[in-house]
Parts: sequence; structure tokens; C-alpha cells
Amino acid sequence: MKIDDTSLWQTFLDGNKQSFETIYTLYYKNLYEYGMRRLDNEDQVKDCIQELFIRLWTSRRNLSPNVNIKYYLLASMKHRLIDLAGTLSEKPLEQIEEQFRMDFTIDSEYIRREQYGHQAKQLIAALDQLTARQKEVIYLRYFEELSYEAIAEMMDISVKGAYKLSYRALDALKQLLNISRKDLLLLLLLCKIGS
Repeated sequence: MKIDDTSLWQTFLDGNKQSFETIYTLYYKNLYEYGMRRLDNEDQVKDCIQELFIRLWTSRRNLSPNVNIKYYLLASMKHRLIDLAGTLSEKPLEQIEEQFRMDFTIDSEYIRREQYGHQAKQLIAALDQLTARQKEVIYLRYFEELSYEAIAEMMDISVKGAYKLSYRALDALKQLLNISRKDLLLLLLLCKIGS
């Protein structure tokens, strides 16, 4: 029997260790991938995830019962990574917040097909030409499937700003690749399936 996120979160808040383990299992990969795009240090990313879940368990009595689990965990992970990067770096905080990588593997059966392989490689090259914030909005919207409201809150911008940032990122990719919006969204979907 599949439990919905609201019930899962509530049973976790009530101290159910199985629910806690389920949340960890369901969202570990999302947190790891997001962390690697921000920090690019596997050991530190794994440590951040562990610390995040330790804090989650120990502070569960103080957490809101009405949360989107994926958003809450990704936003918490972002803050943990920024804090960690700030302690490890002598760069200003603004530069640390602007780090975001968009790497994909071209191992997926869908992407390896001749008709999409070349375009997928072009997409990856085009993504590298975007700003860190544009990459992050594309990742959060099309790979993590967060709402624009959640993206706006996570990136500390207005909802209108999230829409604009996404539109500009997609427009830049369309121009760089010289393809239609529909084809671009299909390529993003194929890369998501392959990641």
C-alpha cells in the first residue's frame, strides 16, 4: 500500500522511524543530485545529507505538518550546502550561491538513440552557457518538477521572477539550439529520464 506524502510526513512527525526511513529512501537521490550540482564534492554532499536528516529527526516536533516534502528537503539542502561552502571558501556568499552545474550522462537508452544523441549533446553544451541561476531554475522546474511558487521561495525571488527566469533560460536554450520550444522541452524530458 502506497502512503501519500501528507500521511508519510505526519507519521514521521509523530516519531515513526519507518516513515523517516521511507522519506530518506524516497528523496536521497534528489538531494544527492542537487547537492552535487551545487558543491561537486561527493563526501561533503553525503555529509550534508546525513546532517540534514539528523536535524530533521531531532527537530521533528517543531516542524510544520503542512509541507511539500521534496521542496522542504531541497530547500534545507540548499541552505546546508551554502553554509558549508561558506565555511570552506573565502569567496563572498553571493559567488557561492551562484554555483550550479548541469551535467548529464548520455547513457540513457532514449538519449543514445541516433535521432536524439546529437541534440542531447548540444543541449548539454547549451546549458553550460546559461547563468548559474538559469541552470538552477531549469533543474528545479524540469528535473525536480517543483512549482514556480516553490522555486521562487527556494531561490529567494518573486513568483513572477521565477517565471521570467525560466522563460529567459528556455528562450536562451531555444536560440542556442535553434529548435522549437516543444523540441526543447522534449530534450529536457529525455535528459531527465536518462539522469
